[in-house]
Parts: sequence; structure tokens; C-alpha cells
Amino acid sequence: MLANNVTPTPFYLELGQLSPDSVEHLTPTFNDLPTNPYADGQFRLRRYSCFTLHQEKLSRLPTKEFVQDDSINHFQGNVVRRYPEIEEHTFQDLGFVELFKHFREMADVKDGTLIEVHQLRIFADHQLAEVAPEGVHQDGFDRIGIYVMQRHNIKGGKINVHLEENSPAIISHAFDHGEFVILNDRKFFHSANPIKPIDGELGYMDIFVLTANIY
Repeated sequence: MLANNVTPTPFYLELGQLSPDSVEHLTPTFNDLPTNPYADGQFRLRRYSCFTLHQEKLSRLPTKEFVQDDSINHFQGNVVRRYPEIEEHTFQDLGFVELFKHFREMADVKDGTLIEVHQLRIFADHQLAEVAPEGVHQDGFDRIGIYVMQRHNIKGGKINVHLEENSPAIISHAFDHGEFVILNDRKFFHSANPIKPIDGELGYMDIFVLTANIY
């Protein structure tokens, strides 16, 4: 039992990996991502939706615009962006629900909390491509989960976690096969190394990013 003057340690960082079945089910869904009309469309395909998880039931919320303040996103801040929604067959897959279950439990997210989801393919065609053009940054949420579903024909692309914006990475790992990191976005910063095709042809990495605020 905690003493009266001692508060619980706040959530900071968790690592994990999705089940092989979930990875097998979800990786093909990245093959149908649409083109992206915004600045990062040169190297990112994207879908975006909002959900809640109540007990074991995942519910889609009405679509909304996505915008980040330029104090957070120096690359395309203050740009109102509208992306196609995550497809129904992806949303209905039990592997997709597993993303949310890990996120809720490991990030201490309450049942029914709004969770925003980005489904991204970051690709490099014959040249270097930035995975995180914002550099070392925070996303402006309380919690963020980065799930790397697969890496194809690339070198680079390590996900890095930093204690401060100008500090070296305390974690730097080429996440793959459903490996993920869940962060307290108010406490940590994150970044990623650029990717480059191994054989000069197309290479890519497929990622789900989940974000939430705690009220």
C-alpha cells in the first residue's frame, strides 16, 4: 500500500509485439492505401479514422479533419488535412482490435476514450525518404503508440525515443513484424531515421500510429 504522501508512478514507456496472426491479417491492408495530396505525399500514403474501444467493442466515430499546430509540426503545421477513412474490412479485423487493446492497457487509456489512428506506408523509390520530417518531436497528445507492421527492401527507418528534444536516443530500434512502442507524449520525444531501398527499387515500411488524450 502507498503511503499517504506518495503518488503512483506515472506511465512513461512500454514496448511490445502484436501476435503473428494479427500481423498476417493486417499487413495486406496497406497495399490499398490511397495517394496523399499534402506535403508528405511525396513519401507517405495514408488513411485516418477515429474510434473508441468500450470493453471489447470497437466503434468508428464520424470522420474529422486532422490539423496540428505549427509549434508542434514544423513540416506541415496549421494545414487542415482530410484523409480517406480506414477501410471497413480493416476495422472489422480482430487484429485491428488488438492494436487498441494493447494501447488501452499499456497507455492507461480509459474505456471509451477517443483514439485517432493513422495507417501509413512510408516509401522510398530509388532514393532516400524521410520517415519523420519533423525531426525529434512530440505529436501534441498525451499518449502515442507506434506499431511497425512490416519493412520491405529498406535499410534505415529506426524508431528513436528521446528524453529531451536535443538529447541522444535512449531507444533506437528497427521495429518490424508488429513490434511497437507506446509513449507518454508529454514526457518523451521521438524521431525516426530516413529509409533507403536496399537494391535501388521501391522500399517501404508500414505503420499504424495511435494517439489519445487523457482527461
